[in-house]
Amino acid sequence: MQRISTYNLQPGMTVAQNVYSADGQLLLCAGVVLTAAYIRRLNQLEIASIYIKIANFPEVEAPEILREQTRVQTIKNIQKIFQNIQITNKLDIAAIQPTIQTIVAEIIQNRNTMIHLTDIRLYDDYTFAHSVNVCALATMIAVTLDYSPNRLEELALGALLHDIGKTLIPLDVLNKPGKLTDEEFEIMRSHSEAGFELLRKSCAEMSVVPMHVAYQHQEKFDGNGYPRGLREHEIHEYARIVAIADVYDALTSDRPYRKAMLPHQAYEILLASSGTHFDGDILKSFLNHIAVYPVGCTVQLNTGEFGVVVHVPQGLPFKPVVSLIADRDKQRLEPGTVLDLVQCPTTFICKVLDEDEVLEFFSQSDPS
Repeated sequence: MQRISTYNLQPGMTVAQNVYSADGQLLLCAGVVLTAAYIRRLNQLEIASIYIKIANFPEVEAPEILREQTRVQTIKNIQKIFQNIQITNKLDIAAIQPTIQTIVAEIIQNRNTMIHLTDIRLYDDYTFAHSVNVCALATMIAVTLDYSPNRLEELALGALLHDIGKTLIPLDVLNKPGKLTDEEFEIMRSHSEAGFELLRKSCAEMSVVPMHVAYQHQEKFDGNGYPRGLREHEIHEYARIVAIADVYDALTSDRPYRKAMLPHQAYEILLASSGTHFDGDILKSFLNHIAVYPVGCTVQLNTGEFGVVVHVPQGLPFKPVVSLIADRDKQRLEPGTVLDLVQCPTTFICKVLDEDEVLEFFSQSDPS
Protein backbone atom coordinates (compact mmCIF):
# COMPACT_ATOMS: atom_id res chain seq x y z
CA MET A 1 0.00 0.00 0.00
CA GLN A 2 1.49 3.30 -1.10
CA ARG A 3 0.12 6.84 -1.12
CA ILE A 4 0.30 8.12 -4.69
CA SER A 5 -0.55 11.61 -5.97
CA THR A 6 -3.55 11.67 -8.28
CA TYR A 7 -1.44 13.10 -11.11
CA ASN A 8 0.78 10.00 -10.95
CA LEU A 9 -2.09 7.50 -11.12
CA GLN A 10 -2.30 5.23 -14.13
CA PRO A 11 -5.05 2.96 -15.45
CA GLY A 12 -4.53 -0.56 -14.17
CA MET A 13 -3.42 0.44 -10.68
CA THR A 14 -5.42 -1.12 -7.84
CA VAL A 15 -7.00 0.95 -5.06
CA ALA A 16 -5.70 -0.15 -1.64
CA GLN A 17 -7.98 1.87 0.64
CA ASN A 18 -11.57 3.09 0.35
CA VAL A 19 -12.01 6.63 -0.99
CA TYR A 20 -14.92 8.76 0.25
CA SER A 21 -16.55 12.00 -0.88
CA ALA A 22 -16.90 15.03 1.38
CA ASP A 23 -20.39 13.89 2.45
CA GLY A 24 -19.23 10.38 3.34
CA GLN A 25 -20.29 8.60 0.15
CA LEU A 26 -18.04 5.75 -0.94
CA LEU A 27 -16.41 6.74 -4.24
CA LEU A 28 -14.00 3.86 -4.79
CA CYS A 29 -13.70 0.59 -2.90
CA ALA A 30 -10.41 -1.00 -2.00
CA GLY A 31 -9.60 -3.55 -4.70
CA VAL A 32 -11.05 -1.55 -7.60
CA VAL A 33 -8.80 -1.35 -10.65
CA LEU A 34 -8.40 2.25 -11.81
CA THR A 35 -9.57 3.35 -15.24
CA ALA A 36 -8.91 6.62 -17.03
CA ALA A 37 -12.47 7.70 -16.15
CA TYR A 38 -11.94 7.02 -12.44
CA ILE A 39 -8.71 9.01 -12.47
CA ARG A 40 -10.40 11.96 -14.22
CA ARG A 41 -13.14 11.94 -11.58
CA LEU A 42 -10.62 11.92 -8.74
CA ASN A 43 -8.96 14.96 -10.29
CA GLN A 44 -12.31 16.73 -10.71
CA LEU A 45 -13.02 16.14 -7.01
CA GLU A 46 -9.59 17.54 -6.14
CA ILE A 47 -8.55 14.41 -4.27
CA ALA A 48 -4.81 14.93 -4.04
CA SER A 49 -3.75 11.32 -3.48
CA ILE A 50 -5.01 7.82 -2.80
CA TYR A 51 -3.49 4.55 -1.62
CA ILE A 52 -2.71 1.91 -4.24
CA LYS A 53 -1.38 -1.62 -4.17
CA ILE A 54 2.05 -2.21 -5.65
CA ALA A 55 2.67 -5.40 -7.61
CA ASN A 56 4.63 -8.03 -5.67
CA PHE A 57 4.77 -5.85 -2.56
CA PRO A 58 3.46 -7.44 0.64
CA GLU A 59 -0.23 -6.71 1.18
CA VAL A 60 -0.55 -4.96 4.52
CA GLU A 61 -3.22 -2.99 6.32
CA ALA A 62 -2.22 -0.20 8.67
CA PRO A 63 -3.87 -0.44 12.10
CA GLU A 64 -5.91 2.60 13.06
CA ILE A 65 -6.75 4.16 16.41
CA LEU A 66 -10.21 4.98 15.03
CA ARG A 67 -12.29 2.70 12.81
CA GLU A 68 -12.88 3.90 9.26
CA GLN A 69 -16.66 3.70 9.80
CA THR A 70 -16.40 5.87 12.92
CA ARG A 71 -14.16 8.40 11.17
CA VAL A 72 -16.45 8.74 8.15
CA GLN A 73 -19.62 9.01 10.26
CA THR A 74 -18.02 11.58 12.56
CA ILE A 75 -16.94 13.71 9.60
CA LYS A 76 -20.56 13.69 8.38
CA ASN A 77 -21.82 14.57 11.86
CA ILE A 78 -19.38 17.39 12.46
CA GLN A 79 -20.13 18.82 9.01
CA LYS A 80 -23.85 18.97 9.91
CA ILE A 81 -23.09 20.47 13.32
CA PHE A 82 -20.88 23.19 11.83
CA GLN A 83 -23.52 24.02 9.22
CA ASN A 84 -26.37 24.09 11.76
CA ILE A 85 -24.54 26.37 14.15
CA GLN A 86 -24.10 28.91 11.35
CA ILE A 87 -27.82 28.79 10.50
CA THR A 88 -29.38 28.56 13.96
CA ASN A 89 -26.62 30.01 16.19
CA LYS A 90 -27.16 27.02 18.48
CA LEU A 91 -24.91 24.06 19.23
CA ASP A 92 -26.72 20.85 20.11
CA ILE A 93 -24.42 19.23 22.67
CA ALA A 94 -26.75 16.22 22.98
CA ALA A 95 -26.24 15.47 19.27
CA ILE A 96 -22.45 15.45 19.67
CA GLN A 97 -22.22 13.42 22.86
CA PRO A 98 -22.73 9.93 21.37
CA THR A 99 -20.03 10.67 18.80
CA ILE A 100 -17.63 11.82 21.51
CA GLN A 101 -18.35 8.71 23.59
CA THR A 102 -17.71 6.42 20.61
CA ILE A 103 -14.40 8.10 19.81
CA VAL A 104 -13.21 7.93 23.41
CA ALA A 105 -14.24 4.26 23.74
CA GLU A 106 -12.39 3.27 20.55
CA ILE A 107 -9.25 5.19 21.48
CA ILE A 108 -9.18 3.54 24.91
CA GLN A 109 -9.65 0.13 23.27
CA ASN A 110 -6.79 0.87 20.85
CA ARG A 111 -4.52 2.53 23.39
CA ASN A 112 -1.64 0.17 22.47
CA THR A 113 -1.90 0.90 18.74
CA MET A 114 0.73 3.10 17.14
CA ILE A 115 -0.62 6.15 15.28
CA HIS A 116 -0.62 5.71 11.48
CA LEU A 117 -3.57 7.86 10.26
CA THR A 118 -3.75 6.85 6.60
CA ASP A 119 -7.03 8.55 5.71
CA ILE A 120 -7.56 10.41 2.45
CA ARG A 121 -9.56 13.62 2.35
CA LEU A 122 -10.82 16.13 -0.18
CA TYR A 123 -9.60 19.72 -0.08
CA ASP A 124 -13.12 21.02 0.50
CA ASP A 125 -13.75 18.80 3.53
CA TYR A 126 -10.35 19.45 5.09
CA THR A 127 -11.69 21.35 8.10
CA PHE A 128 -14.11 18.55 9.00
CA ALA A 129 -11.69 15.64 8.49
CA HIS A 130 -8.94 17.58 10.26
CA SER A 131 -11.22 18.20 13.24
CA VAL A 132 -11.94 14.47 13.55
CA ASN A 133 -8.27 13.51 13.26
CA VAL A 134 -7.21 16.12 15.81
CA CYS A 135 -9.89 14.80 18.15
CA ALA A 136 -8.58 11.23 17.76
CA LEU A 137 -4.93 12.25 18.16
CA ALA A 138 -5.58 14.49 21.14
CA THR A 139 -7.63 11.79 22.84
CA MET A 140 -4.84 9.27 22.28
CA ILE A 141 -2.35 11.67 23.88
CA ALA A 142 -4.68 12.11 26.86
CA VAL A 143 -5.09 8.33 27.21
CA THR A 144 -1.30 8.01 27.50
CA LEU A 145 -1.45 10.68 30.23
CA ASP A 146 -4.00 8.55 32.14
CA TYR A 147 -6.93 10.94 31.83
CA SER A 148 -10.19 9.80 33.43
CA PRO A 149 -13.11 8.99 31.07
CA ASN A 150 -14.85 12.26 31.99
CA ARG A 151 -11.76 14.33 31.21
CA LEU A 152 -11.23 12.39 27.97
CA GLU A 153 -14.75 13.29 26.82
CA GLU A 154 -14.27 16.93 27.79
CA LEU A 155 -10.98 17.12 25.89
CA ALA A 156 -12.41 15.25 22.88
CA LEU A 157 -15.28 17.74 22.67
CA GLY A 158 -12.89 20.70 22.69
CA ALA A 159 -10.63 19.02 20.12
CA LEU A 160 -13.51 18.20 17.78
CA LEU A 161 -14.67 21.83 17.89
CA HIS A 162 -11.23 23.49 18.02
CA ASP A 163 -11.44 24.86 14.46
CA ILE A 164 -15.11 25.80 14.42
CA GLY A 165 -14.05 29.43 13.92
CA LYS A 166 -12.74 28.48 10.48
CA THR A 167 -16.31 28.08 9.29
CA LEU A 168 -16.39 31.90 9.34
CA ILE A 169 -13.23 32.25 7.20
CA PRO A 170 -13.79 32.78 3.44
CA LEU A 171 -12.82 29.65 1.49
CA ASP A 172 -10.57 31.66 -0.86
CA VAL A 173 -8.47 32.54 2.19
CA LEU A 174 -8.77 29.17 3.93
CA ASN A 175 -7.65 27.20 0.85
CA LYS A 176 -5.41 29.77 -0.79
CA PRO A 177 -2.56 27.90 -2.57
CA GLY A 178 -0.05 30.73 -2.25
CA LYS A 179 1.29 32.84 0.59
CA LEU A 180 -1.31 34.82 2.51
CA THR A 181 -1.20 38.61 2.47
CA ASP A 182 -0.89 40.38 5.82
CA GLU A 183 -4.62 41.11 5.72
CA GLU A 184 -5.48 37.48 4.89
CA PHE A 185 -3.18 36.25 7.64
CA GLU A 186 -5.01 38.42 10.17
CA ILE A 187 -8.31 36.97 8.94
CA MET A 188 -6.91 33.45 9.48
CA ARG A 189 -5.65 34.36 12.94
CA SER A 190 -9.13 35.52 13.90
CA HIS A 191 -10.50 31.96 13.84
CA SER A 192 -9.43 31.25 17.43
CA GLU A 193 -11.33 34.14 19.00
CA ALA A 194 -14.19 33.71 16.53
CA GLY A 195 -14.50 30.04 17.47
CA PHE A 196 -14.56 30.83 21.19
CA GLU A 197 -17.25 33.48 20.72
CA LEU A 198 -19.30 31.22 18.48
CA LEU A 199 -19.28 28.45 21.08
CA ARG A 200 -19.92 30.82 23.99
CA LYS A 201 -22.96 32.34 22.34
CA SER A 202 -24.41 29.16 20.85
CA CYS A 203 -24.33 26.76 23.78
CA ALA A 204 -25.08 27.84 27.34
CA GLU A 205 -24.86 24.22 28.55
CA MET A 206 -21.24 23.72 27.49
CA SER A 207 -18.45 24.04 30.03
CA VAL A 208 -16.11 26.91 29.27
CA VAL A 209 -13.13 24.51 29.31
CA PRO A 210 -13.72 22.99 25.83
CA MET A 211 -14.33 26.51 24.54
CA HIS A 212 -10.83 27.47 25.67
CA VAL A 213 -9.41 24.76 23.39
CA ALA A 214 -10.78 26.71 20.43
CA TYR A 215 -9.45 29.94 21.98
CA GLN A 216 -5.96 28.76 22.95
CA HIS A 217 -4.88 26.02 20.51
CA GLN A 218 -2.75 28.51 18.54
CA GLU A 219 -0.85 29.66 21.63
CA LYS A 220 2.79 28.53 21.87
CA PHE A 221 4.65 27.27 24.91
CA ASP A 222 7.24 30.06 24.64
CA GLY A 223 4.60 32.82 24.47
CA ASN A 224 4.91 33.54 20.75
CA GLY A 225 1.48 32.28 19.77
CA TYR A 226 -1.89 33.99 19.45
CA PRO A 227 -4.39 35.44 20.25
CA ARG A 228 -3.12 36.39 23.76
CA GLY A 229 0.56 35.40 23.77
CA LEU A 230 0.08 33.00 26.68
CA ARG A 231 3.07 30.91 27.75
CA GLU A 232 3.74 27.57 29.40
CA HIS A 233 1.10 26.64 31.99
CA GLU A 234 -0.93 29.78 31.35
CA ILE A 235 -2.18 27.73 28.40
CA HIS A 236 -4.77 25.15 29.44
CA GLU A 237 -3.41 21.60 29.25
CA TYR A 238 -6.17 20.59 26.84
CA ALA A 239 -5.08 23.33 24.45
CA ARG A 240 -1.42 22.26 24.79
CA ILE A 241 -2.44 18.74 23.80
CA VAL A 242 -4.60 19.87 20.89
CA ALA A 243 -1.82 22.16 19.60
CA ILE A 244 0.39 19.10 19.05
CA ALA A 245 -2.35 17.05 17.40
CA ASP A 246 -3.34 20.05 15.25
CA VAL A 247 0.13 20.60 13.81
CA TYR A 248 0.91 16.92 13.27
CA ASP A 249 -2.28 16.29 11.32
CA ALA A 250 -1.82 19.48 9.29
CA LEU A 251 1.73 18.51 8.34
CA THR A 252 0.75 14.99 7.25
CA SER A 253 -2.26 16.13 5.17
CA ASP A 254 -2.40 17.13 1.52
CA ARG A 255 -3.16 20.82 1.12
CA PRO A 256 -3.70 22.95 -2.01
CA TYR A 257 -0.31 24.60 -1.45
CA ARG A 258 1.80 21.50 -0.63
CA LYS A 259 1.85 17.72 -0.53
CA ALA A 260 1.54 15.86 2.75
CA MET A 261 4.76 15.34 4.64
CA LEU A 262 5.83 11.83 5.54
CA PRO A 263 5.44 10.95 9.23
CA HIS A 264 9.18 10.92 9.89
CA GLN A 265 9.47 14.45 8.48
CA ALA A 266 6.59 15.67 10.65
CA TYR A 267 8.15 13.89 13.64
CA GLU A 268 11.39 15.82 13.19
CA ILE A 269 9.57 19.17 12.90
CA LEU A 270 7.59 18.55 16.08
CA LEU A 271 10.68 17.34 17.95
CA ALA A 272 12.56 20.50 16.94
CA SER A 273 9.70 22.58 18.39
CA SER A 274 9.77 20.99 21.85
CA GLY A 275 9.79 23.68 24.53
CA THR A 276 9.13 26.47 22.04
CA HIS A 277 5.89 25.72 20.21
CA PHE A 278 4.97 22.69 22.32
CA ASP A 279 5.00 21.46 25.90
CA GLY A 280 7.99 19.10 25.84
CA ASP A 281 6.56 16.56 28.30
CA ILE A 282 3.28 16.16 26.42
CA LEU A 283 5.10 16.08 23.09
CA LYS A 284 7.37 13.25 24.28
CA SER A 285 4.32 11.15 25.17
CA PHE A 286 2.82 11.81 21.73
CA LEU A 287 5.97 11.03 19.77
CA ASN A 288 6.33 7.71 21.56
CA HIS A 289 3.08 6.65 19.90
CA ILE A 290 3.80 7.85 16.36
CA ALA A 291 4.60 5.23 13.74
CA VAL A 292 7.57 7.13 12.33
CA TYR A 293 7.75 4.55 9.54
CA PRO A 294 4.08 3.55 9.09
CA VAL A 295 2.92 0.16 7.91
CA GLY A 296 3.04 0.11 4.11
CA CYS A 297 5.83 2.62 3.58
CA THR A 298 8.79 1.60 1.43
CA VAL A 299 12.23 2.03 2.98
CA GLN A 300 15.90 1.46 2.31
CA LEU A 301 18.08 -0.08 4.99
CA ASN A 302 21.70 0.75 5.75
CA THR A 303 22.55 -2.62 4.15
CA GLY A 304 21.32 -1.18 0.84
CA GLU A 305 18.31 -3.50 0.70
CA PHE A 306 14.76 -2.26 0.16
CA GLY A 307 11.68 -3.31 2.08
CA VAL A 308 8.13 -2.54 3.11
CA VAL A 309 7.21 -1.90 6.74
CA VAL A 310 4.71 -4.55 7.85
CA HIS A 311 4.54 -3.94 11.61
CA VAL A 312 5.48 -1.23 14.11
CA PRO A 313 5.90 -2.46 17.70
CA GLN A 314 4.55 -0.29 20.47
CA GLY A 315 7.18 2.02 21.94
CA LEU A 316 9.76 1.20 19.25
CA PRO A 317 8.82 3.48 16.33
CA PHE A 318 12.33 3.41 14.81
CA LYS A 319 12.56 -0.40 14.86
CA PRO A 320 9.71 -1.76 12.73
CA VAL A 321 9.41 -5.17 11.11
CA VAL A 322 10.39 -4.96 7.41
CA SER A 323 9.59 -7.36 4.58
CA LEU A 324 12.44 -7.25 2.05
CA ILE A 325 11.50 -6.68 -1.60
CA ALA A 326 14.77 -5.90 -3.40
CA ASP A 327 18.53 -5.99 -2.99
CA ARG A 328 20.82 -2.96 -3.06
CA ASP A 329 20.71 -3.01 -6.90
CA LYS A 330 16.89 -2.93 -6.86
CA GLN A 331 16.70 -6.50 -8.09
CA ARG A 332 13.55 -8.14 -6.81
CA LEU A 333 13.91 -10.68 -4.01
CA GLU A 334 11.70 -13.70 -3.49
CA PRO A 335 8.93 -12.78 -1.03
CA GLY A 336 9.12 -14.04 2.51
CA THR A 337 12.30 -12.57 3.98
CA VAL A 338 11.28 -10.52 7.00
CA LEU A 339 13.58 -8.56 9.29
CA ASP A 340 12.59 -7.55 12.81
CA LEU A 341 14.86 -4.56 13.34
CA VAL A 342 14.54 -4.95 17.11
CA GLN A 343 16.45 -8.23 16.66
CA CYS A 344 18.95 -6.66 14.23
CA PRO A 345 20.73 -3.96 16.30
CA THR A 346 23.15 -2.97 13.52
CA THR A 347 20.45 -2.67 10.84
CA PHE A 348 18.39 0.50 10.57
CA ILE A 349 16.29 2.51 8.13
CA CYS A 350 18.29 5.18 6.38
CA LYS A 351 15.74 6.39 3.83
CA VAL A 352 12.00 6.46 3.12
CA LEU A 353 11.32 6.23 -0.61
CA ASP A 354 9.14 8.92 -2.15
CA GLU A 355 6.34 8.02 -4.51
CA ASP A 356 8.40 8.49 -7.68
CA GLU A 357 10.95 6.00 -6.41
CA VAL A 358 8.23 3.55 -5.41
CA LEU A 359 6.65 3.88 -8.86
CA GLU A 360 9.94 2.70 -10.33
CA PHE A 361 9.32 -0.60 -8.58
CA PHE A 362 5.72 -0.58 -9.79
CA SER A 363 6.77 -0.06 -13.40
CA GLN A 364 9.03 -3.12 -13.22
CA SER A 365 6.01 -5.42 -12.76
CA ASP A 366 2.49 -5.72 -14.07
CA PRO A 367 0.01 -3.94 -11.79
CA SER A 368 -2.18 -6.18 -9.64
